[in-house]
Amino acid sequence: MKTTAFKVSTPATFFLFPFSFFFFPVRLILFSFFLFSLHACKKYPVFKGDYTRIETAPGPEDIALDTIGEMERIIASCSERRTLDYSKNGFYSLDIQSQKITQLAVSGLPTSIQLRPHGIDIAMVKGVKTLYVVNHEQNAADFPPAGRQSILVFELRAEEVVFRQQLTNPLIVSPNDVCTDKAGGIFVSIDSGKINSKWEKLMALKHSYVLHFNGETWQQVGEKLRYANGVGVADGRIYITGTQEKNIISYKMNADGTFSHPEEYPTMKGNDNITFYGNKLVTTAHLDFLKFLKHVKDGDEPTPCIVYSMDLKTHQLDTLYLDNGTVMSAASTGLVYKDKLYASQIFNPFIISIPLAD
Repeated sequence: MKTTAFKVSTPATFFLFPFSFFFFPVRLILFSFFLFSLHACKKYPVFKGDYTRIETAPGPEDIALDTIGEMERIIASCSERRTLDYSKNGFYSLDIQSQKITQLAVSGLPTSIQLRPHGIDIAMVKGVKTLYVVNHEQNAADFPPAGRQSILVFELRAEEVVFRQQLTNPLIVSPNDVCTDKAGGIFVSIDSGKINSKWEKLMALKHSYVLHFNGETWQQVGEKLRYANGVGVADGRIYITGTQEKNIISYKMNADGTFSHPEEYPTMKGNDNITFYGNKLVTTAHLDFLKFLKHVKDGDEPTPCIVYSMDLKTHQLDTLYLDNGTVMSAASTGLVYKDKLYASQIFNPFIISIPLAD
């Protein structure tokens, strides 16, 4: 498969400042705004290739491929993030052959659990097709300061998902993404040490981490990071993106449950979710912090984004999709299947399908 490579500058999404600025909060804010403003002047191209827009519910932040059994579909995790209307939250199935999208029924979910899904992954676990889901509940009165954070476990069927379990732990402070470890356990990225901490994000503090759950206990994987985001497993290694890191980080997964042989691969800041195809890792990146903040509040405000791959052996980067936000803003997941790239986004209610060159 051939793809077109664009030269993209590493985005300065967040900055670290001289220590003296800590004593001058106003100057710190003005200086950071000046730097962000300079970065916002960068120009990114409008995507000119062919694509198909596929309507979904709001916020299809993560997508996962389901080819288990006779299935050939993509599952999208959708959650409203701009308003309090969560009526369309849930899981949507895109039939790859017909391009028809349908909402999956949710069965057995206790009324005490509010469904606000985020990252997802699919795997066969003990003979059951299982859907793992990061979930954020807005029940701060019962679970301060920002509601209960958990991993929901569903059985994934043809037309419905059936609730099986809710995983909670004090370490699950601010979960973002989830993936299976290929052995019945899961990895969960925790994107901040204190949920909704603007200071932590502004100063790019290394307070976030990745957790491994082996079915019984939770443990931290490797060193703490700046905004741990995407997680994925391939060829016996766990791969991690940090939105404020300049690298993709990986560790070898050992049979005794430990992690070793850390490696870092230079990429760009702003990285999000992880998928794989062949010997390639696919992720996305948010290229302009100020424009992203505007897009958070207003879906008509475009923000540039990229979907790119990294060769797992050579670590060469290859651009699959690059846009100034005209076609899609805030791309969060890129998924390659056969001859197409599927890209989802954090807020607006659609995903796109892009034919790739042979």
